[in-house]
Amino acid sequence: MNPYPPIAPVADGAPRPFWSVMIPTYEPDPEFLRQMLASVLAQDPGSAAMEIALVDDASRRIDPRDCVPAGGRERIAWFRQAHRVGIGRNWNTCVQRARGHWVHILHQDDLLRPGFYERLRAGIESCPSAGAAFCRDVIVDPRGAVVTSQRQLRECPGILDDWIEHIFVGLHLRAVALVVKREVYETLGGFRLDLDYALDWDMWKRIAAARPFWYEPESLACYRSHGASASIGFQRVGDNIAEIARSIALSEPLLPPASAEDLTRRTRAGYTRYAVGLAWQAFAKRDLRTAIAQLRAARALAPPRAIAIELARRARRAWDAR
Repeated sequence: MNPYPPIAPVADGAPRPFWSVMIPTYEPDPEFLRQMLASVLAQDPGSAAMEIALVDDASRRIDPRDCVPAGGRERIAWFRQAHRVGIGRNWNTCVQRARGHWVHILHQDDLLRPGFYERLRAGIESCPSAGAAFCRDVIVDPRGAVVTSQRQLRECPGILDDWIEHIFVGLHLRAVALVVKREVYETLGGFRLDLDYALDWDMWKRIAAARPFWYEPESLACYRSHGASASIGFQRVGDNIAEIARSIALSEPLLPPASAEDLTRRTRAGYTRYAVGLAWQAFAKRDLRTAIAQLRAARALAPPRAIAIELARRARRAWDAR
């Protein structure tokens, strides 16, 4: 059975926009959604070049349409699931409903900086073989202040040559920063329905193994970190690490056979460090539930001895920094 739901081509021969900005929502924070939509509308090139749509997963407490900034109600299309279908099915609905040549699945609480679509379109049009494109991103806090920045992968725009290192072994992009050619979804299929936390990473690895990625080094996208985000919920119970471990195993056949075993080993080691790091941060915040969940889940990536060694390294660095 194919785990990747089929994505049908756009049916009719009507003119298509370049962009489809598809926004999956579920019980959004009204202010975060307003800010995100405003950041899109501020760089809207018009309906001939961009469609914008909210795709709601049967929210009951919040009507996302009430969060649309003044003047944007008629510009933004609306679709609501008849009942809650979950992250993967809602994202696949976004892709299937998209009419544009390039699809941006934009999360309800993130932000874009001016020039995002202009810069990525320029890069895409300079490289017709690209199947996806992304820019450097930053993490912002609930107020929008920058917390940290993604590492820079290239000094100038261009094709990401070392994609195995930056998409497989270590992930150096976030969903807010990425756009994908709709034709690629049609060829590879949609998001897996048996993953929730790692379904986007799984998709990006499949794309990277098949098509070039274009990279823009300017920070034009903002991932908003806040306590009510879905990612935090996965961390509290360790599902983030459990899915990461599963995704690593699922993706090994995509790697070059001669180096697949070594690359998989390095990936597991890197995410073991990541899990222990999350546990360490949780301990520091006296969040024992999350800390224990991360350490337990890390056993899917490494044996207890390796986890203990990484914890000891963290403790030693903290002691030396005193």
